[in-house]
Amino acid sequence: MTKLTYVLVTHMGHDGPWLLIKALKDVRERRVSIKANKPKHEVPLRLKLLKIIQEPLPLTLRKANAAWVKAYAARDKAYAARDKANAAWVKANATRVKANAAWVKAYAARDKAYAARHKANAAWVKTDAAREKAYAAWVETDATWTKAINSPAGVDFHKQVCGCAWTPKQPDILRQTGGDQSLME
Repeated sequence: MTKLTYVLVTHMGHDGPWLLIKALKDVRERRVSIKANKPKHEVPLRLKLLKIIQEPLPLTLRKANAAWVKAYAARDKAYAARDKANAAWVKANATRVKANAAWVKAYAARDKAYAARHKANAAWVKTDAAREKAYAAWVETDATWTKAINSPAGVDFHKQVCGCAWTPKQPDILRQTGGDQSLME
């Protein structure tokens, strides 16, 4: 930051106090503005009245001026601190915006995953219901099969193809050999 030189100047503007504390740069800019923008017949008087005070100030004005200079320096320091804090806020806000965008994207992905999971769960429920129905049908047909193979026709067929003495009432084939070891080989 460029250090400004402050001066006491009279009649900087026609509607303000007669004595102002202004930056030397502002005084130069005001002189240029008067020459360029004010009526030609007012320019000499305005430039004569706009002057930098070189004379020592009376004690009360000196104290007030010193207090003003000190307060102005504190104000400049506070502005600089505010600007620094604002820059940190802007940076933090940009990080927040970026994180929020990532959160929104992740949230959308999560919603999409939930929808896929819900769809998969609905398919699972449907297929599990079909499995339950198929299992119930199998249990029923297994009972029918068991009844059929244990029926007199099933027992007769068993005797025909196997030759052992198995029956549903006596299913232990090791006890059914009747001592015929050839059936065990």
